[in-house]
Amino acid sequence: MSSTLKRHGLMKVAELAGVSLSTVDRVLNDRGKVSDVKRRKVLTVARALGIRPGLPAPFTGPMIVDVLLSDSATDHFKRLAAAFERQAQRLSAHLTLRHQRWAEGAPQQLLDALRKPRSRRHGMIVIAPDTPSVQQALNAIVQGGTPTVLLTSNLTDVQGAVYVGIDNHAAGRSAGRLMSQWVGQRPGVVVLVVNSLAFFAHQERAKGFLDVMAQHAPDTRVIGPVECFDDDELTRAAVAQCLADQPLAGLYDTGSGSLGIQAALAQANIHPVWIGHEASPLHASLLRQGVMSLVLDQDPEGQVQACIDYLLHQQGIIDAPPVLPLAMKIVIDENL
Repeated sequence: MSSTLKRHGLMKVAELAGVSLSTVDRVLNDRGKVSDVKRRKVLTVARALGIRPGLPAPFTGPMIVDVLLSDSATDHFKRLAAAFERQAQRLSAHLTLRHQRWAEGAPQQLLDALRKPRSRRHGMIVIAPDTPSVQQALNAIVQGGTPTVLLTSNLTDVQGAVYVGIDNHAAGRSAGRLMSQWVGQRPGVVVLVVNSLAFFAHQERAKGFLDVMAQHAPDTRVIGPVECFDDDELTRAAVAQCLADQPLAGLYDTGSGSLGIQAALAQANIHPVWIGHEASPLHASLLRQGVMSLVLDQDPEGQVQACIDYLLHQQGIIDAPPVLPLAMKIVIDENL
């Protein structure tokens, strides 16, 4: 502890951190046993008061972070996994990422992973559906002092966690604005395909899209949202069913399932306006062929970097937090 830190400074730290004076002394002098929660509170207050030189680490050993993702095989999740692997290798001396996959059809797997960690964790990153049971579990984790990141998809009624991702409502509105301009006087309907409305990200994208279409293309009928769960065959069947009933002017897919859409459009030999998400290799090919109109990319690599930076900042390992929310990128064939 710095010699310039007088007793009143210690007392101020204790007061703001809500701990005893002896706890502050043990933490700042790095001696004795103190819980991770109290240790983090003391160090956070000490840094806020400008007591930076010589502060001890917030815990011993590497920071242990649980990363809980669904078992999705989509390009977005593949990019996330690769980005997490690169971060783990880059920060191996300071960071241990414990990956757990849960099946979207088995939500109890996610709840078990949230409630029953294999051992102590210093942070958590999770993509989760916006359900009451998940909200309850996450609120308990945050209230217990574990810094928590909601990745890609936000949740309602979870206090104290940070969301890392794009503004999904703005993404949906952007898709709606572009769709309304491009559809113009084309005959036919617009189909809105989503992954699952259990995820708040897809709720927000769908709502933003529908709001803008109603405002700027009130005479265009929008069918959906149609949940296809990122399944190519379900998506193909849904689009084919729409094509059987009326002309298709446009299509907005908030998730994956692009192989199914491509198959349905090829079979019907039509080229509607098609807006999707993620700058994947498949979408790059479809953009170059003129099959897709544009994609909205949410930069999963940047999301992973922001997650790690947030947790490192929360633990006092780095000074600057990430800038949030992250920017969305509009991708067409000309800027691939």
